[in-house]
Amino acid sequence: MLTTLLVAALLAQNGSAAAQPDMARAKRLFDTGCAGCHGPEGVGGKGPSLAVPKLRHAKTDGEIVQLILTGIPGTEMPPSWYLGGEVALVAAYVRQLGANATPPKVEGDVAKGKALFEGKGGCANCHTIGAAGHAYGPDLSDIGARRTAASLRESLTNPSAEIAPEYMQVHVVTRQGEQVTGIRINEDSFTIQILEPSGRFQSFRKADLSTLEKRADQSPMPSYQRVFSDAELQDLIAYLSSLRGEQ
Repeated sequence: MLTTLLVAALLAQNGSAAAQPDMARAKRLFDTGCAGCHGPEGVGGKGPSLAVPKLRHAKTDGEIVQLILTGIPGTEMPPSWYLGGEVALVAAYVRQLGANATPPKVEGDVAKGKALFEGKGGCANCHTIGAAGHAYGPDLSDIGARRTAASLRESLTNPSAEIAPEYMQVHVVTRQGEQVTGIRINEDSFTIQILEPSGRFQSFRKADLSTLEKRADQSPMPSYQRVFSDAELQDLIAYLSSLRGEQ
């Protein structure tokens, strides 16, 4: 309730401060606090692209302000409460990015890239697009709206360069000798829950484990540097860039 009232107050303050927001200052605030993850001009990088007509987690002005203030729990998006009254100014800049958004032109054959995704790459074994695929890794239905072509290339050739905390790989060995490797789904002081590549979900009491290894610097995804030729890799990037969800 308090957050809702604060958001309303900030929006009202921004609306009454001036007929036109100071977009030059808004850009400076964005460049300082947001561009490190979302890229210059909000085109994406480590974080999703914001230069899209519709944001995945925020559809209204109030939701944009609240998201900036509180962040997104369970992701690398931190709260930005320190922006104070200027958060509405940053939100206005984000809205402007979406209003001026045009899909990037990425070289490559989208149809060939789709065939590589479904065939040679075996990507659907770990990723979903819409209702198709296997939900072990991130959903890719709108990956083209969230990531740049350069960021996609890095993920395909060097997947361990950036690993989201929600996809941390862990390896456990029980006192009976059972070994399990998978993605950490949840963890508390006494238990840990793991999703295996097969789709099997397992929960362990930490007291029953002889080994609990967290591989924060190792992605479950293999590198495709030697799997695809340069042309094939570009076709796959073109296909992934074309996936923009509901625009």
